[in-house]
Amino acid sequence: MKMLETEYKFLVSKEKFERIINRIKEKYPDLEIRERLQINYYYDTDDHYLLDRHTTLRVRQIGSELSLEMKESVLSAKDYSEAIETCRKIDSLTNDITLKDGKFAWIPFSLQGNLVTKRCSIKPSDSLSIDFDVNYYLGKCDYEIEMEFTEKAHKATSILVEKLGLMKYKNKVGGKARRFFMQKSEMFKE
Repeated sequence: MKMLETEYKFLVSKEKFERIINRIKEKYPDLEIRERLQINYYYDTDDHYLLDRHTTLRVRQIGSELSLEMKESVLSAKDYSEAIETCRKIDSLTNDITLKDGKFAWIPFSLQGNLVTKRCSIKPSDSLSIDFDVNYYLGKCDYEIEMEFTEKAHKATSILVEKLGLMKYKNKVGGKARRFFMQKSEMFKE
């Protein structure tokens, strides 16, 4: 399955994270809040072939379900991020992956490590999903708020971001994979 993902991403302090999640719960008191644990297993070459091309290859585990996912960032001047995401179910986790087709075919990618996310999701509409992620990787913990939206919900999402005062926390570092690989590089420098 292939899709275009559009989302705002914000890296915030633990205190800001808790304030925003409480405000969202107050704003949408009747909505179901889904909590889950997910593990992203990241694959790349040792010299970061995919990362250098703004691409993430991961196996995402939720419960006993595994899916192989490739996320290719679309570089643009928009105030939100866009990525083309391709995913399919798989049966097992392996140490090495070689894709059989596409522009990264026949390049051997190896498991580089994992990132564990405790995710709390609230879906105010079919066009907007808000995820509150506590991420644990390589001895580090960070707090991220993601608002994934469809094109028809962009304006309403933008207004919500403004009301919550989140734009100044816009993630300029990069997604979970980039932060994981940055931390891994820092560890090997020491």
